[in-house]
Amino acid sequence: MRLGVLLDRLGPTAGGAEAHTDALIRRVLERGHEVRVAHLEGAPPPGVASVPLGTVPRARPARDRHLAVAGERALRDAGCTVVFAVRHALACDVYLPHGGLVADAWAARDASRGGAGFFARLAARWSKKRAFFLEAERALLSRADGPRVVAVSRTLAMRIASVYPAARGRVTVVPNGVDVDHFKPATGPAGAAARAATRATLGVPADAYVGLLLAHDPWLKGLATLLAATARPEVRALAPAFHLVLAGRRADAALRRAVARAGVADRVHLAGPVDDPRPLYAAADVLVQPTWFDPCSLTCLEALAMGVPVVTTQRNGASELFGLRGGIAIERPGDPEAVARAIGVLADPDLRRVTAEDARYQARKTRLSTRLDQVIDVCLGPDAPRKAAVREADDEGPPADPSLAAGAR
Repeated sequence: MRLGVLLDRLGPTAGGAEAHTDALIRRVLERGHEVRVAHLEGAPPPGVASVPLGTVPRARPARDRHLAVAGERALRDAGCTVVFAVRHALACDVYLPHGGLVADAWAARDASRGGAGFFARLAARWSKKRAFFLEAERALLSRADGPRVVAVSRTLAMRIASVYPAARGRVTVVPNGVDVDHFKPATGPAGAAARAATRATLGVPADAYVGLLLAHDPWLKGLATLLAATARPEVRALAPAFHLVLAGRRADAALRRAVARAGVADRVHLAGPVDDPRPLYAAADVLVQPTWFDPCSLTCLEALAMGVPVVTTQRNGASELFGLRGGIAIERPGDPEAVARAIGVLADPDLRRVTAEDARYQARKTRLSTRLDQVIDVCLGPDAPRKAAVREADDEGPPADPSLAAGAR
């Protein structure tokens, strides 16, 4: 197989979709296949060639459309037998909508910021960018003869089947995976020393009960809800005191103002962007991500692998993977009281220790290599090697689900 990858931006630290695609490309190479990429930003992994796109328009959405049309054509001209796309595609063979459905993602962004006002709704209605993404999504999902589709959670798969019934028979559920050898608990004296050093660098008291929110879009991941929960009296009364670390690209003035308005600046610490999040996971006691929308959070899976319990919402597809073990999935986003209650439950160090062990166990059942192989098998289609299904094994995880028949009817 020569796999063609269509993605606007490359790089393992650029975002969840980019990290997953980078890992997929590397895994395809490991299995002896070839890869070509069509992209606008970043650089592919070593051993992968980029295809020429010609003159790329500067303005959006002309730039997006050019990538979709010229990129797919260039990949075909380069001899790619399968074209794989995450977004910015009007045609491909395998589609993995890592960010979920367009309308759902935009609605969640609006809700996370208190709802869209009149002018925001008007701008959205006439947004050429949003119109192009909806056009692309419909081109790939609304026809029965469209591409094979990989959904990163059963919730997303059922949502696709509901909005686009024609796509139902070609959806395979393959949850995201995590490299449990790269993300593993920091133990022993060295781990304790590194944990203490990270806390000291951030200005976090050594004995604090520490929550972490790691997100490129903190508002979408529930920042406002989390700040409100941190300000609640039951969280303020916790001993040792609850401190919150915020990490990601958007440690900007708006975020600082939100922290100040919530009255929790004395217990919130801004870490800014990080290339390697492992020291932050190791320094935290719990990952708190009360997200408004996330088909399957890689951050949550990384935290689980590091033995860090997770507080999230049922809008996060990753909650399907840990269920009642490894953390707490509250029913809905935008509920500071529920988040505060979950933070309070996991303030018990003995319970947190048991939950941390469960977290690691759950992460081991969704290993990255296994999940990537399942995506590659979807790409190979009928040429995929036949192998026995793995139902429950610590080093593998459940098989991909090639049918929505059980969950979507």
